[in-house]
Amino acid sequence: MMKLAIAAAAILAATPALADDWDFVLINGSGKTIKTIEIAATGTTTWQANKVDPEFKKEDSTVKNGARTTVHFDKGPGCKYDVKLNFTDDSSATLTGVNVCDNSFVTAKLNAAGVASFTSN
Repeated sequence: MMKLAIAAAAILAATPALADDWDFVLINGSGKTIKTIEIAATGTTTWQANKVDPEFKKEDSTVKNGARTTVHFDKGPGCKYDVKLNFTDDSSATLTGVNVCDNSFVTAKLNAAGVASFTSN
């Protein structure tokens, strides 16, 4: 029995730490249609694309103004992330410091100057 416990502990110790799959709902209140969404830990530029489940991938994967979508990503060690919105008009905007640990719903907005902000629910 002791050998089994030691073997199990050795296997667990050798297993690499995997990133957790996380998600939140993004509500598009930007006034524009979102083409793609990318996410990176705040303070980095390591952008990862929104993971889209192939079963649910539609031909038109854009997010129209007023619509919502679920953003799936691999969460690292922190809670604050930047969310880059790439629009169909080839412009982009970044929401900075979104706390994914405390917020399940995030509404993206653009002001008249095109500066992005968000509210969380």
